[in-house]
Amino acid sequence: MSQPVLRSSGAPQASPGVRRTATAEGGPAKILIVDDNPVVLFAMTHLLKSEDFVVIEAATGGQGLALARSETPDLVLLDVMLPDINGVDLCRQIKAGADTSQLFVVLLSSIETSPDSQVVGLEAGADGYIARPIENRELVARVQALLRIKRAESGLRKAHDELEKRVAERTEELSHANAALKALSQRLVDVQEAERRYVARELHDEIGQMVTGLKLVLETSLQPPDAVGRAALDEALSLINDLMEQVRQLSINLRPQMLDDLGLLTALDWLFKRYSKQTGIHVQFKHTPLPERLPAQLETAIFRIVQEALTNAARHARVKELSVRLWTNAEQAGLQVRDAGVGFDGAAALKRGTSSGLSGMKERAELLGGEFILESAPGEGTCLTVELPLPTLHSSGSAPLAESALTCTSATEDGAAGLAEPEPAERELARLRLASARQPPQSAARPAEAGGGT
Repeated sequence: MSQPVLRSSGAPQASPGVRRTATAEGGPAKILIVDDNPVVLFAMTHLLKSEDFVVIEAATGGQGLALARSETPDLVLLDVMLPDINGVDLCRQIKAGADTSQLFVVLLSSIETSPDSQVVGLEAGADGYIARPIENRELVARVQALLRIKRAESGLRKAHDELEKRVAERTEELSHANAALKALSQRLVDVQEAERRYVARELHDEIGQMVTGLKLVLETSLQPPDAVGRAALDEALSLINDLMEQVRQLSINLRPQMLDDLGLLTALDWLFKRYSKQTGIHVQFKHTPLPERLPAQLETAIFRIVQEALTNAARHARVKELSVRLWTNAEQAGLQVRDAGVGFDGAAALKRGTSSGLSGMKERAELLGGEFILESAPGEGTCLTVELPLPTLHSSGSAPLAESALTCTSATEDGAAGLAEPEPAERELARLRLASARQPPQSAARPAEAGGGT
């Protein structure tokens, strides 16, 4: 049983000059007193009620814990020496409860008053420790100070919760906006490809046929009477032939019809042969077995990325050979274009965003939910890797890379050593090297090693 807590020469009086403390909701603060000494319990209750506090009484630890859970007081004044439980242990239980952990608990004792005892109580979670006996005015002042702290903490917690809610709402709004923007960007890419396809067909079917007809008319209808007339006709026919070739090339550059009609592998084979003929750069192409056709958006994205990567290599890499790999597994399709050219600062180029080619390739990959990785450094070549998610594939797992059945005539005779499918250890090494510069999303079956200037 505890000793009297208060010192007073008479009946408790309201403390002069001390402002009464209300709860955050504006009503009087609710205080739970847990003490087994009926004299102390009566005196403290009378004192605090005189200060307009709502007081709840408990004579045992069990009663105190039950009232703490049911009444949710603003402050608990807890005697350390109780008949059924130590007050410090009860404090731990209160602080450990999901519905009582936010309660302010102050331990009181006239026996356990040493610094070590107070440290033990505070380490148990108590928000304060009062050694008795104590004057009435000091007790009221401490209670009011603790309630002000409690009110401030509740205000901060409420503001924090409101901020968290607003951040969550704003994050959700941004997520929806980003999703809408991504869908719009993909729609724009689809519309652009549709327009390319339409214009390419018009050039081939309409303008191409009209120019061909014009050539036939000139060849069959005009019979120049002299050498000068024949020379003029030959010049006109030569110009028409040039025009026909220009129309043909323009149609192909806009959208190769074989990509829609015959699929990705055939279109890539045509692209590599044409590229080697125009630039003199050999292309070594390897791929795993592919399903009959990939999704149209995926085929278009892969073709356009390869097309842009080859163009960049021809402009900047200063190489005579480069490699292209294409692989699939049950979850994704992967593409890698690598050369051993002059290289450049890839991270800086992507950060500046001044290269429309790099930005376009990265955007195409990300619009399809994929990952675009550029590894390059001056003098170390360039390696561009793209991984795109697949909805479904017939095969399970990726098969070993094989020489394409449509292997380009531009491929080197020795098979370009080092173009076998990357081993798992190589893939992990590449991941670790990439992680040192940035933290990409997790993905599977990535080819390893950086190469040069794509």
